[in-house]
Amino acid sequence: MLSLEIKDANGRWLEEAATVLDAELLEYLATLETLPHLTGMHALRRLDPAEGTSLDETLRAALQADIEALAPRVRTRNLPEPPAWVGLEGLGDIRLGEELGWPGLVDVLNRLSRLLALAREPGVELWALGEE
Repeated sequence: MLSLEIKDANGRWLEEAATVLDAELLEYLATLETLPHLTGMHALRRLDPAEGTSLDETLRAALQADIEALAPRVRTRNLPEPPAWVGLEGLGDIRLGEELGWPGLVDVLNRLSRLLALAREPGVELWALGEE
């Protein structure tokens, strides 16, 4: 599980500007390997969740390009069906998960886009951190 978080120019974490990509969502994004241009999404899956990683400008640009490529395909549902629920990670109890589906996938892409926009501000960093 990865948490993408913003550190402002003063070194403070902005808790209101974070999003979690859990194992099911990362696995779903990995199924999009048939879309070879999704280099940013594939790079997220390869990050070691045990280590905090600052996402450099190249990776952020690749993620933005991925979002721009995925958005029209999500609107037309021209992708493999996203998981209906995420956050179950071996629990098997749907009450502990979070609904995803097509609306949730749109929300994830919107949150990622917002984080990338914030990361363009001077002195602001985007980090991928492991979640416990």
